[in-house]
Amino acid sequence: MTEPGRTRKPAAVRRAEIMEAADAEFAQKGLSGAGIEAIAARVGISHPRIVQMFGSKRDLFLHVVHAAYDRIEATFESAEPALSALGDAYRQLLQTRPTVGLVLLQAYAAAGDAAVQESVRQRQLDLQQTVTRLTGADPMQVRSFLATGLVLTVSTVLDLPERRADLEWCTWIIGQGDAAGSHPPPGG
Repeated sequence: MTEPGRTRKPAAVRRAEIMEAADAEFAQKGLSGAGIEAIAARVGISHPRIVQMFGSKRDLFLHVVHAAYDRIEATFESAEPALSALGDAYRQLLQTRPTVGLVLLQAYAAAGDAAVQESVRQRQLDLQQTVTRLTGADPMQVRSFLATGLVLTVSTVLDLPERRADLEWCTWIIGQGDAAGSHPPPGG
């Protein structure tokens, strides 16, 4: 029953609000530090309502992690099918949606939980397959691309001064898989 003067929101709207609040909370505090009560307070609903909609805190965390991976994959799908273009699109995503990088790092940190580890492992493997499918890159190029993406994520999340994770540096790193005895990095 709703309170007088309050209209009940459709489940899809409420679910989106919870996901947005959970994204912010888990990005800041991770799986172990975030609380469903804090997420509920951000949305203005009760803790049991979140449990009813999502299950456990871990389940909600995994929904948020999957949403971050979905954003990355959608970003890659909309980019030109070249490693440098995917990398630049990812850099732009991190700048416009900072919680994506934080959630990924929190997901890696929570990998001590077997269910989280398995879920994140599968999404990471799926992301590798997506990069391969879109670009035709070989396994070494894909590994270099993902390693560069991790450096880019850390550099962006930490807002490192004079970051080395600019487009020029990323392009050079990705090219290392192609060139034996290549030249030193630009500016390095």
